[in-house]
Amino acid sequence: MNLLAVAAHPDDAELGCFGTLLEKKKQGDNVYAVALAPGAYGSHTLDDVRSSCERARAILRKGVKGTGKAEYVLGTFPIGRLQHDWATVGFVDKLVQKYDIDAIVTHHYGEAHQDHIVAQRVAVSAARRKVDSLWLWESSIYTHRNVFPFRPQLYVGISREAFEGKMAALEDYLSSGLLEKEEVEAHRHLAAYRGAEMHEAHAESFEVVWELHGGEAGSRRVRPRG
Repeated sequence: MNLLAVAAHPDDAELGCFGTLLEKKKQGDNVYAVALAPGAYGSHTLDDVRSSCERARAILRKGVKGTGKAEYVLGTFPIGRLQHDWATVGFVDKLVQKYDIDAIVTHHYGEAHQDHIVAQRVAVSAARRKVDSLWLWESSIYTHRNVFPFRPQLYVGISREAFEGKMAALEDYLSSGLLEKEEVEAHRHLAAYRGAEMHEAHAESFEVVWELHGGEAGSRRVRPRG
């Protein structure tokens, strides 16, 4: 599997699916993440954000032993003003082509942040031509405080090594002031809760938009114009 996480900002994929990325890499799959709008906000400079993202990239690439490849890409789109348009969809579509992506995981459609909502739509548009699986991740704040409830349908068991890698990334964002302690702790407990549901130590859950099994080999590779 070649799996791509499409996030609005650095720390979004780390919260929603970083354990899954690390676990899949450990199992030999290739995993990639993109943060579309890694800009400065509040008292945090762009360098602050990039520094934490670089450390998360190092964890993704080298923090868990495995045969899979990994990369973390930063976009250059404006934070708070992300658009669902030709430029953003084209940017993600090029990543889908470059890494021959089979599955995309992204924000839930019910999230409240405007950039998160747009990133989810961008991911759907980029996935529409050839991607076999589209999953939406769970966030302790953004998917649990909205009018559209998160429905856990797919669970990925997370090994201790992958869980510790996820928490190391989140704690680094915490030490940089980019995440709040309560949010980090909520995700620590959420991973344990989802794991308990599946009789695992830790897990992450996802809502499934679509998932293809079987079919003509290579048929999904036909890419229409438009």
